[in-house]
Amino acid sequence: EISRHNAQHKPQTFWQACQLFWYMNIILQYESNASSLSLGRFDQYMLPFYQTSLTQGEDAAFLKELLESLWVKCNDIVLLRSTSSARYFAGFPTGYTALLGGLTENGRSAVNVLSFLCLDAYQSVQLPQPNLGVRTNALIDTPFLMKTAETIRFGTGIPQIFNDEVVVPAFLNRGVSLEDARDYSVVGCVELSIPGRTYGLHDIAMFNLLKVMEICLHENEGNAALTYEGLLEQIRAKISHYITLMVEGSNICDIGHRDWAPVPLLSSFISDCLEKGRDITDGGARYNFSGVQGIGIANLSDSLHALKGMVFEQQRLSFDELLSVLKANFATPEGEKVRARLINRFEKYGNDIDEVDNISAELLRHYCKEVEKYQNPRGGYFTPGSYTVSAHVPLGSVVGATPDGRFAGEQLADGGLSPMLGQDAQGPTAVLKSVSKLDNTLLSNGTLLNVKFTPATLEGEAGLRKLADFLRAFTQLKLQHIQFNVVNADTLREAQQRPQDYAGLVVRVAGYSAFFVELSKEIQDDIIRRTAHQL
Repeated sequence: EISRHNAQHKPQTFWQACQLFWYMNIILQYESNASSLSLGRFDQYMLPFYQTSLTQGEDAAFLKELLESLWVKCNDIVLLRSTSSARYFAGFPTGYTALLGGLTENGRSAVNVLSFLCLDAYQSVQLPQPNLGVRTNALIDTPFLMKTAETIRFGTGIPQIFNDEVVVPAFLNRGVSLEDARDYSVVGCVELSIPGRTYGLHDIAMFNLLKVMEICLHENEGNAALTYEGLLEQIRAKISHYITLMVEGSNICDIGHRDWAPVPLLSSFISDCLEKGRDITDGGARYNFSGVQGIGIANLSDSLHALKGMVFEQQRLSFDELLSVLKANFATPEGEKVRARLINRFEKYGNDIDEVDNISAELLRHYCKEVEKYQNPRGGYFTPGSYTVSAHVPLGSVVGATPDGRFAGEQLADGGLSPMLGQDAQGPTAVLKSVSKLDNTLLSNGTLLNVKFTPATLEGEAGLRKLADFLRAFTQLKLQHIQFNVVNADTLREAQQRPQDYAGLVVRVAGYSAFFVELSKEIQDDIIRRTAHQL
């Protein structure tokens, strides 16, 4: 009956709308085998149908059950990936992302009864999909913030949090209208987009910032006249050079999408495509971006700060002596002592230390400003972001030992803006302050910050209030994104040993959640090693 109605008439009730939504999702999946066919602002466009059903006497408990069923269905789709792609997107993420709350087009709070129901339904399901997020801002009310904190405490990494105070200005900087900017949502993990009006190619490339530094270090072997400022200038120049190559390769891929993989059905749902008579791959959308991620900023700043201190200030080693230790992967007679000093005697990003945080801010700003100079074949601009998905592991595998004490081949810092594993020693608020020193508004393709809490720190009403206060601090400090794991490392180690007993354990990987036992051991170990904070 529902399907017969939807075949000839637009939906009226919540059930009809949910059924039509799922049909269209399946059809679009058939067209493109796509990840990240996201739900957008689900609580906004579905609210009229929900209200109609209530007015017609539908039981609220039944409507919640419908929503729970839809959330379960979101886990039916598994994207077929190549082996190499799966290393960068571990855990079968499909990107059914929906953002809740936020702002209306006139700047008022958009939180409504369906915003609460979406979180309630998720609490009943607790699966990796949908990848729910909550938009926070200065107007968010305490009840919805507490409901958000309550859902986070379940420990699945959902919902993630986005800050309107940063994202809206970020879109305004990219020429998006104020009304459209206030209507933003997310594609896939954390990739910022204007729903129904954008073709963003948000993951067209990843840029390994730490590899650039490694190249510069080796090019200066034997350079007795090298200064720290000279090295910084070389790194900036190399970043600019490799960005030009990245843009060239990305635009070739963009043209390939246009010429060989158009998506006419999807285009029919995107504003301006029908009016222009052009596919979204050919510039039919209102907003056309190409998103590229700068990865490794924490390792880069930690390395440069340690190198500056060890070589140029304290002069404990010459530049060539340090380079020899790095080439040997610290396997020299003095290598382990050198590594211990690099790790323990020099401050690290993520601890609210201006000297090291400012290196991150300056080099990330340079990366962003260089990226945004370039256009794509669709007439839009490249947009910078900083998030890794699970790419920090394979990208780290191609970088040798570095002056932050990292071994050759070891992973980079997770997340994008997260500190390196185990280096955030001053607590979660210090992490927020470090990230706040970066200009988050420049990163209009999205950022990612992982924070891990022990379950005990969030117990009871007091624990929820502490988490809610932490989220308000996140908003006020103007960070763009944050997400949480709430799990004990011992539980994760037990799951590694007895996976059959932990088949339903869901954790946060990067901008998405996944079943822990379905992740590779290297990603599992990464999650275990993340610093567990207390509030």
